[in-house]
Amino acid sequence: MAGCPLCDRVANRKTDAMKIAEFSRCVVMLGDNQGCAGWCTLILKEHVEHLDELSIEAQGEVFGEVSRVARAIRRVFPTQGKGGGPVRINYECLGNVAPHVHWHVIPRHANDPTPTQTVWGWSAEQMRGDAMAAQRAGLIESIRAAIARES
Repeated sequence: MAGCPLCDRVANRKTDAMKIAEFSRCVVMLGDNQGCAGWCTLILKEHVEHLDELSIEAQGEVFGEVSRVARAIRRVFPTQGKGGGPVRINYECLGNVAPHVHWHVIPRHANDPTPTQTVWGWSAEQMRGDAMAAQRAGLIESIRAAIARES
């Protein structure tokens, strides 16, 4: 859809340096925010503003893709939580800022400063984190490899 920043991101996915993987329904990107290392965003390839506009079958496919990314994140990080990976992973389907279905998959690590609160209350600086370009590239490759091992 013209003017939608997430549609633009999907259209430019082949050259997007933050792209991790592409599934049938979504494109997986390393999130701009890395205050929680490994934060990923899955962007629906088609422009849909509300999750309920998708068929139940399509919703199931999308959530399967979200789950694959979460499993990959668990494999990438040291064992901290029950069963390995981050202590908790938050899943959020949003559309407040960009009215286009997308999911945030947010690993909450053992050193999380506010483990019982949402990250949306953090300052912009805290959400952004301090991961440098090389660290981000390493996360992309690690998550990509973890997804590929599962396929």
